[in-house]
Parts: sequence; structure tokens; C-alpha cells
Amino acid sequence: MAHMQVILLEALQGVGKIGDTVRVRTGFARNFLLPRAKALVASKSNAEKFAAQKAELEAKSAAARNLAEKRAAELEGLKLELSRFASETGQLYGSVKAKDLAVELAAKGVEVEASNILIATALKEVGEHAVRVALHPEVLITVPVIISRQSL
Repeated sequence: MAHMQVILLEALQGVGKIGDTVRVRTGFARNFLLPRAKALVASKSNAEKFAAQKAELEAKSAAARNLAEKRAAELEGLKLELSRFASETGQLYGSVKAKDLAVELAAKGVEVEASNILIATALKEVGEHAVRVALHPEVLITVPVIISRQSL
């Protein structure tokens, strides 16, 4: 697998902080990071370009982080309650995915991309689950998700 070095222009969950030079897969860089101006290809000229923008980028990131921290404080106590069809044993007929949770959060006035809802696999059982939501790469909140059984 081909990799390339990039300089991050913003903090990214699981990748790095602003200014970090990281090795990422070429496809990830070409298809996501570079087109969305989240990184620059690591080179001497780009390192100089980043150095000139560093203070501005860090100030922008700090402002976004402060906004996310305020949002996190406002969302204190938020919980999602869903009702889904399930078997007698509590196994869901289907599953609850990050996209479903994003829709539920939007209904409560919380706009979050599904990619910022950090669940390893879809939820497939009735019960209480703790789901982490990234409001900013450095600001995570835990939202309790309670799935109850809806009978047929």
C-alpha cells in the first residue's frame, strides 16, 4: 500500500494535530485531505507556506474548539431514546447505525455528521449504549443511547 507524507492544516480525529507531519495512505490524502484543504503534501515549500499560516490556523482551530466546548456544556444530560423492533431475546431486527443516530440528534437540534459519531459497529441489541460524539477532534462527548423493544 502506498503512503505519503502530509502536513495537517487542522486537527483530525485519530490522525493528528495542526502542523503535524503524518504518513497517511495515498488514497486518503488524494481523495479526502487534499481536496478539502485539510492537509498539504509535505515538501519544503509547503512547510514554509504552513509556517506563514500557522498562527492563523491555530487561532481558527482554538475558536472552533471553544465553540465545541460551549456546545458540549449545552448538551450535558442529552440522551437518545429509540424504539425498535426486536426479538424476545433483545436482538434487533436490523441495527442502529451512526447515520440513524445523526438523524435522532438532528431531531433534538444537534447537527452532527454521521462520521463524527464514533461507534465501532452498528448497535444490534436492546439496552443502554454509550456512544461517543466528536463535536471537534479534541472535544468528545458521551451520549447515552437507550434502545427499547417495540413489539410486532
